[in-house]
Amino acid sequence: MQPRARARALGRAGAAVLLVSAALACRSTPAGPVAPLPEGIAADVAFLASPTLAGRATGTPGSERAAAYIARHHERLGLAGAFPSKCVAEASCAPSLYQRFHVQGKIGRNVGVVVPGADSALRGEYVVVGAHYDHIGRAEWASDDPELGSAVRPGADDNASGTAAVLELARRLAARPPRRSVLLLHFDAEELGLVGSRVFVDNAPVARERMVLMVNLDMVGRLRDARLTVQAPVAPAHVRAAIDQAAAGAGLRVEYSTTLDGRSDHASFVHAHVPSVALFTGFHGDYHRATDIAARLDLRGLARVVDVAEAIVRTAGDRAADR
Repeated sequence: MQPRARARALGRAGAAVLLVSAALACRSTPAGPVAPLPEGIAADVAFLASPTLAGRATGTPGSERAAAYIARHHERLGLAGAFPSKCVAEASCAPSLYQRFHVQGKIGRNVGVVVPGADSALRGEYVVVGAHYDHIGRAEWASDDPELGSAVRPGADDNASGTAAVLELARRLAARPPRRSVLLLHFDAEELGLVGSRVFVDNAPVARERMVLMVNLDMVGRLRDARLTVQAPVAPAHVRAAIDQAAAGAGLRVEYSTTLDGRSDHASFVHAHVPSVALFTGFHGDYHRATDIAARLDLRGLARVVDVAEAIVRTAGDRAADR
């Protein structure tokens, strides 16, 4: 998630971009049911926040490794890429998992796949689920601990947590797809001004009118007091009802916010008139610091947030078509 000052400075105009082609220590969460921790969540967070990825700053080798890890995960599930490919033999050309773009002299990479809907009549409509996978790397200027200079900021909560949540949703949705299709997206360059999500919205492989809902997961790994913040500046009533029901089942208290502060990727979709919600477990003292490490995440709490996200996706994905 972007710092507040940077989000305000960028505004909607933002940075110009050019599209070039389409375990761990887990602190207990008070109250609520205790369910087995999905093994994949712990493994995904551990890799994405590992020192070898050096904070996943856009355009770095660590960012490339993160993108490749995400792509391999989806390929193992048999999910096809979300983006058109450029190749000579179009008939034999598989969709791409990558959407590349230039930003500040670097190459950014969105990663995206499609879970085809189970209902042929609704398959052409989409629920969009997204999380940014980039972080600030060694960027002293973007950190909250500049005294550490070029130390790695691992970005475990921001946003290895949201990325791991989307990977877990992929496992669940691939095994049992909803009636509508689901676009699973991993945005790059969020920390540079929501660049990846803006690129996607401006060059989406499906019409915006076909996107029935966008669900964003950003900083969802530090659940405290069983409290989940849902930013819902534009959310249908049936989606709010699904959130309330799922949160109650997971033992969570929901706090709604209708303010759009432009600090995370759902803002790009709101500006494009796509109904959107964002799940968030709150800021903390490790934000944009070298101490945002995997060992400080509440992985069981993260799994409960994934349960809520899944309920939202299935509600939007299975709802009868409007007459």
